[in-house]
Amino acid sequence: MSPTGRRTTVDGGAINREIVLQNDAVVGSVNANLRHYHQAADALAQADLSWLERMITRRVPLERAMEAFSPQPDDVKVVIEL
Repeated sequence: MSPTGRRTTVDGGAINREIVLQNDAVVGSVNANLRHYHQAADALAQADLSWLERMITRRVPLERAMEAFSPQPDDVKVVIEL
C-alpha cells in the first residue's frame, strides 16, 4: 500500500527567482534567448583578448575534468581543456 497525502501548490516562479537572485545552484544561462547569445558573442568578439584571458582563472585537463566542479577561492571561470 502506498502512502497517501494531500496536494499542495507551489509557486515555481518564486522559487526560481529566489534561486537566481541569490545565485544558488544556477548553472548555465537563465532566461536567455537566441538574441542574447548573439549579443554575447558579438561583445566577446570585440573584447580585449588579454582581458578575456584573465577571466579564465583555472584550466583543467579532460582526464581530471571533475576537478573543475570543485570551486577554488580565486575561480572566476574554469575551463576543461580537450
